[in-house]
Amino acid sequence: MGYTRTQLWTLLGLQAVVSFSFECIFPFVNQMLLEIGVVNDPKDVGYWSGLVESTYAVSQLIAVFPATRIADTYGRKPVIIWSAVIVGISMISFGTSTSYAQMIMSRILGGVEGGSHTCIRVMAAEMSSKADESHIFTLIGVAYRTGQVLGQPVGGALAHPERRFPELFDTEFWRKYPYALPCFVGAAYALVCAFVGQLVLKETLRRKKARKADIRTPSPNSDETAFLLPAETSGSSTPVKKVDSSPSILSLLTWPLASLLVSVVAMVLITEVFFATYPLFAFTPIELGGLGLSEAQIGLHMATRSLLMLLTMLPFSTFSDRFGKLNVYRFSIFGWIPTILLFPLLNRIARAGGEGGILWYAVLAVLFTFWSVTGWAGISVFLISSDLSPTPEAVATIQGMLSTAIIAPQAFAPALGTSAFALAIKHSDILGGNLFWIGTFTLGALTFLHSLTLSDSSHDWRGEESNEARVEEPAI
Repeated sequence: MGYTRTQLWTLLGLQAVVSFSFECIFPFVNQMLLEIGVVNDPKDVGYWSGLVESTYAVSQLIAVFPATRIADTYGRKPVIIWSAVIVGISMISFGTSTSYAQMIMSRILGGVEGGSHTCIRVMAAEMSSKADESHIFTLIGVAYRTGQVLGQPVGGALAHPERRFPELFDTEFWRKYPYALPCFVGAAYALVCAFVGQLVLKETLRRKKARKADIRTPSPNSDETAFLLPAETSGSSTPVKKVDSSPSILSLLTWPLASLLVSVVAMVLITEVFFATYPLFAFTPIELGGLGLSEAQIGLHMATRSLLMLLTMLPFSTFSDRFGKLNVYRFSIFGWIPTILLFPLLNRIARAGGEGGILWYAVLAVLFTFWSVTGWAGISVFLISSDLSPTPEAVATIQGMLSTAIIAPQAFAPALGTSAFALAIKHSDILGGNLFWIGTFTLGALTFLHSLTLSDSSHDWRGEESNEARVEEPAI
């Protein structure tokens, strides 16, 4: 189809909506739970903060395939735009939450936008060619990380504005809603992106024409719209063959795709466990196994990690073209092994009084660097799954399946990770308090070993016609 720079940049801005608007809550969500009275003991906060994230993921999971079907019927653009609007509304609600129930309901509302992830990827694929697909998907990944880089420090720096900026925000409203300001900023960004997207984005859903062989007596007044109608006549009694807009899941579930989906589930599980656990790990007092950092410090840490992820993504397309996207995916998965080992080491250094010292920062820098490399997996799976699509009509369905594999672990990974970490703290007599680290290291190692069994494809679905027989490309 092709694209303009304005079209692409608008899509990238919408991709950053979720990461910017939602991840700004991570630096303060644990403290928020304490302040509104959900929990009184910092050791128990992990159980409740994990549930906040899990409910959001469950809502996303439910929304994926209905949104995909809507996108196949009415277009990608409406799903993307309305998803951004819903994100804005849910952020306003979350920022003004005074009870745990309202926090949960706000996250459920926000999760309804789950289908936009799929639609953005499908729109990006339909806009691109085989030659520039890797570059565009790299930009999609960079846009997501850019949202994190901006959103997380906003959450840490703008929480409790009545304390940080009393000359502007020391009023009754901001004292009652100390976490409203960062959420309002996130909501404003989402709503502005929705407005710009409505003006700029162009629909990429292609309406399929019936093949000439299927039409015995064409109508002189027939047009493209006529071919969208099943079993209708077009100026004569000759029926027009219906072209399926999207093949079934079972017809596409080949062994290479199924194996990839299993790998994605494991990859996302470990990714989300650590993403949700790190704020808790950083918030937990040093003597209990954490780092004892403030909200602002946690926001800075998470933004630094996201910035490194963004920087490491920039050369992704070069590495993918040179070494192959599957090899890059495997290397990215391997990055979890050293990453996990460095977490308990960081706490040990802090316990020995080395927090803030040269060694402490050196280990933190190495940890964030390895963690950043794991971000390549997220881009790689989009490219690998895209190549597994046999026809253009299958792209949305396969990306919907991939979204399900990505979102499903998110439904329980935050609660699992934070609860397991809290459990390890409470029972520090088991394995010297390292139960959480041993379990996640085992998961990371098994995920890497499974990645070695995956297979790749070089098929380009862009050259396929609807309902045409697939022509295999020669192996290179």
